Amino acid sequence: RSRYVQAVLSAIVPGLGHLVAGRGRLALIFGLPVVLLAAALVVLVATTDRVRLAATLVQSEVIWGLLALQFAILAWRLLAVASSLLDPALSRPGRRDALPIALLLVAIVAPQAYAGYLTNVARETSDQIFVEETGSGGAWQPSLPPSPSPSPGVTPSVGPGPSVAPSPTSAVERITGLIVGVDAGAGRRTYLTDTMIVVSLDPLTETVSMLSIPRDMVDVPLPDGRVFPGKINGLVSYARRNPDEFPGADGTGRDVLMGALGTLLGVRIDYYALVHLGGFVRVVDTVGGVDVYVERGFCDPSYDQYGFSAGFSIRAGWHHLDGEQALAYARVRKAAGESDFTRAARQQEVLSAIRDAIVRGGFLNDPVGLLRALGETIQTNVPREMLPDLAEVGSRIARDRTYRAVIRHPLVRSGSDARGYILVPDVEAIRGLVAAIFPLAGTMPVAARQAPQPETPKPSGGLSSGVGGCRPATPSPTSRGTRRPTA
Repeated sequence: RSRYVQAVLSAIVPGLGHLVAGRGRLALIFGLPVVLLAAALVVLVATTDRVRLAATLVQSEVIWGLLALQFAILAWRLLAVASSLLDPALSRPGRRDALPIALLLVAIVAPQAYAGYLTNVARETSDQIFVEETGSGGAWQPSLPPSPSPSPGVTPSVGPGPSVAPSPTSAVERITGLIVGVDAGAGRRTYLTDTMIVVSLDPLTETVSMLSIPRDMVDVPLPDGRVFPGKINGLVSYARRNPDEFPGADGTGRDVLMGALGTLLGVRIDYYALVHLGGFVRVVDTVGGVDVYVERGFCDPSYDQYGFSAGFSIRAGWHHLDGEQALAYARVRKAAGESDFTRAARQQEVLSAIRDAIVRGGFLNDPVGLLRALGETIQTNVPREMLPDLAEVGSRIARDRTYRAVIRHPLVRSGSDARGYILVPDVEAIRGLVAAIFPLAGTMPVAARQAPQPETPKPSGGLSSGVGGCRPATPSPTSRGTRRPTA
């Protein structure tokens, strides 16, 4: 008949203290709702994919529902504890009971407050990531025909005109979006989209296809029939500076880029995800790092960003990379034998590795840290209600059902003019590639475009990072001053 035994038990499970004290009616009143709620949660967790369940938590109505539920649970526990402390069969609490009662209340409120804090962090992060579009919410669709007098930035089209994807034969369509990597860090004065990857998910075949767009591509067709003669990585900045030239655009430039790439590829791009490279490091670290397979090692003595001041090198084979190492692996392009094209392929490998880390439960390592990192790193117009379905399907797509391609020679022709180094696209050839890797929903992509599978299986034990600094070799007396980079 100790009030504290009753109160502690009721704090753990409302009604349990009453049951121990023989107060059956109150035990049923306080305990039954808790038992039913716990049973419902067990069934939900047991029958729902954990990645889908985590993705569901970003929806506004779910988050506010969780906050309301947590408040109700806290109030219910406090009410059950108060009922146990004021058991009429015992004397009323006195002054000496104030301290233990206060400690008990702290023990109840503190963990519940932390749970509410986590939920609120999820709410804030969700609001940061999921952008409420002010315009159409998708790719730019011109509201007016182009001006008869072309501006200095865009010119009338002289190549193949705009093209749309063929109508699907089924009610289900591919879900296509654009991942844009932006580096707004030190030394950058312009907003350049140096990383552009079009990603398309087929929910019927459960395959995903990725196509990397080279940043130096020029003469990209626009939806209104004009051509943007500048480099494609500067289109967003140009559209922001010259909104009058893109009637109907939302002013961010992102929708113009989506419209241009959709016209180039002959597909409809509905969604985007903007990734800030600085925050990318934290995302990789909070999921515990990523496992990547390096087909060919390289050394770049000139790389001196994001944690590396003496170059970057990596050997062939499997590696476990932290955030700075993964970013360096995805950014290096000046090493011998490397280029923008090979870098694009490595960026696709890193994306697949991040997906693998999340699916294997990396998001549980530091939930708060991951939420904060995601909020600082990603912005997207993907509707929140779509995320659970996308996450569930995406968690089932292994690397052998991933198809990757990079727009490179002979789909583009390299050259040099007043714009610097440029890549001129062969639009029809590019659309032929797109038809192979982005076929109609329900049709498997071309196997030749399948992501390369590692030549060696992943070791069963832990992986070493396998990376380090890199500097030019000291020339030997017979090398006549030739300097070659060595790891």
